[in-house]
Amino acid sequence: MTNKLKVNNTSIKALLIAAPFAFAASNASAGAWVAEKGSGYAKLGYASYDADKYKGNNPTFESFKSDNVSFYGEYGLGNNLALYGSQLFQSYDQSDSKDGKSSASGLSDTELGIKYQWQANPFVLSTSFLVKAPLFYKAEDGLGNHQVDYEARALIGKSLNEYGYFGLEMGYRLRAGAPSDEYRYLVEYGFDINKNLYFRTKLDGTLSAKNSDTPDTINTNLSNPLEFDVGKLELTTGWKFDNKAMKGYGLEFTFTREIYGENVLQGNRFELALTKVF
Repeated sequence: MTNKLKVNNTSIKALLIAAPFAFAASNASAGAWVAEKGSGYAKLGYASYDADKYKGNNPTFESFKSDNVSFYGEYGLGNNLALYGSQLFQSYDQSDSKDGKSSASGLSDTELGIKYQWQANPFVLSTSFLVKAPLFYKAEDGLGNHQVDYEARALIGKSLNEYGYFGLEMGYRLRAGAPSDEYRYLVEYGFDINKNLYFRTKLDGTLSAKNSDTPDTINTNLSNPLEFDVGKLELTTGWKFDNKAMKGYGLEFTFTREIYGENVLQGNRFELALTKVF
């Protein structure tokens, strides 16, 4: 295994804490498109996850359940630039026939990034850079891998007019601690059924670079493995309110399941979210 980059994350923490994180959460379907100056999208969701299978070498696994509240936001800065970020509050309980039961709750990793749109035609092309840092929890809490990550990504989007839109993303995540670096990819398609109702589906994938500093690929919290491959299928239906009192607001329901992978949990995730375009 190669030695991973070791980083003092004090300056990263200062950057993220100082950032204007008071904007609402980002459009989950924004993809390559960048919000205009002063506009954006907000999403606040509650999700439950229940897994009774572990795909990998962990024969003593019994069950994993979690509830979380998530926030994702995007805000247009102008000049084809946008700031985006996310925060997760997680509560989990897991059971193992060898190690017994464990649980934890609290804020997980904080993510903050910037995105630039290079062109709009004949397709939208953007690039993004993201930093993830463990600002609000301790390593022993088990709510993340407790190290800084950096991710660069290229995003492509194409409007299909009345047939919806298509998105493709490719990226690389450099992990500064023990976990393996990751290749990230995402394929997305969505369309409006009518002026209020819409549908979206995604294949969200992670492929391990297999350069973890430790041969032990099983972490205390099984939702945060050290080295893994996974493909998640996401199905979303949403409703956009069009009356004056609720203008810009919407509701989304999302079902997600891991459909392939190694060293990952496999279960069903259900999310209900409030969205806001501004």
